[in-house]
Amino acid sequence: MKKYFLLVGLFMASIAAKAQDGNLPDKFTAGIDVGLALPSSDFASASSAIENGQNTINGSANTGFYYDAYCGYKVIKFLGIMAQYGRNSNSYNTSNLTSGSSASGGYTSAEYLIGPFISFKIAKIKIEAKLLGGMLTSNYPTLTIQNYGYSTIDAFENGKGFGYCAGAKVKYMLFDGLLGVGIGFNYVSSDITYSNWTQTYSGTYPLGFQPTLNGSTKMSLGLVQLTAGLSLDI
Repeated sequence: MKKYFLLVGLFMASIAAKAQDGNLPDKFTAGIDVGLALPSSDFASASSAIENGQNTINGSANTGFYYDAYCGYKVIKFLGIMAQYGRNSNSYNTSNLTSGSSASGGYTSAEYLIGPFISFKIAKIKIEAKLLGGMLTSNYPTLTIQNYGYSTIDAFENGKGFGYCAGAKVKYMLFDGLLGVGIGFNYVSSDITYSNWTQTYSGTYPLGFQPTLNGSTKMSLGLVQLTAGLSLDI
């Protein structure tokens, strides 16, 4: 164990010495961000009805919490490749549902992204911009909707879809450019497909029978992410 601590200590000492001499190559960046996840598109649409069109649904999501972890490597002076994992937590807005209706919980959506980024430095300020693409996944809470004389239970399998993230960040560099403290803005978008939506009726249904409906549906998921974070740049 002592050997590993010694190796880590030597590595950090080497990085510190290079930073002091101004010899850091500034090729690699890795960091974490936290912040707000503000819903947009159909994800933000709140209504007493789940459906908002043919095979599309409302999300009724509230503002939530976001975090990510990323790493990037510059292949040329200003341009590199970045990989990022992000996670959003948003509660479900039940205020527009009928009295007695409920949701089983909120949303957890994840982002698995990769793509190009640019980075350049002006004095102690570093500016980064990225355009990443990949897979997004999201659940949809189970809804129990109370109606006159009957109720419906809407259950969804977890959904997924291809999406993208466009973002920008401004960082203030400390310790001769080794540590970055930054604020940023991301916009994330995806058409999430829920391959199995089951709607089950109970109680006295108006037409005299209690059907169970199955099918697939989509939701346009949009997120505005306002972030603050730390990075290691070497």
